[in-house]
Amino acid sequence: MNAYDELKRHLEDLTRKHDLGKDSVLVRCSALTAEQAIGTPDRDDYPIIKGREVMVEAEFRGAKGQAFTDIYGTGDFTVSGLLDLDLSTTRNRACFVSGLNAVMRHFGLCEQTVHCRDQEPKTCASGLKDIIPAGSRVLLVGNQPGFLAALAPLYAVRVVDLDEATLGKKIAGVTVEPPENTADALAGSDIVLVTGSTLVNGTLPDFLAVEKPVIFFGVTIAGPAKILNLKRYCQCGH
Repeated sequence: MNAYDELKRHLEDLTRKHDLGKDSVLVRCSALTAEQAIGTPDRDDYPIIKGREVMVEAEFRGAKGQAFTDIYGTGDFTVSGLLDLDLSTTRNRACFVSGLNAVMRHFGLCEQTVHCRDQEPKTCASGLKDIIPAGSRVLLVGNQPGFLAALAPLYAVRVVDLDEATLGKKIAGVTVEPPENTADALAGSDIVLVTGSTLVNGTLPDFLAVEKPVIFFGVTIAGPAKILNLKRYCQCGH
């Protein structure tokens, strides 16, 4: 069973257990503006501020779940409707993952499903030194500029990213590399920090079998990390 099948199976179990298949039980998905998603942080080069990503937010019985994506759709779904989504597309994965996060948050099965705001991203980044041993070689999968700024003075860091607009650019002295460099960067790293957005863009399976410490970060992977037993870092999420 692949990771996405496992996530669907978990939601199916919740649907049966709590009788969530009724049409009156809705998950409402909508896209947030950058300010709605992260407020006014200390830097303006986060992908969501640049307009290269969007935060999709789902709400289920007052509980909210979020997912970062570069391709998105909006709408109202029954929980059964979420289960019917074809997860071969980024758009559908964004709705499914945000909805799953909202449903799990409602039942107290995960935490920190809403992104941190304003100065909290900087606080989150500063906490990385407490979970990464000194002298580590760090691979950052997904350009998180706040993380890079915190990591670069302390560690040997490489970063790979899918966004062509960032490739070759230097952030905190670190050059953003293309995804085809991932295997080489993995081989030369001691610890890997992976954006939870890999769950939505479809590259998550590439990092599930890595035989070294892997930590997924962010709100997107809040519920799925619990289901798939993944290590997760999200210090300031709500």
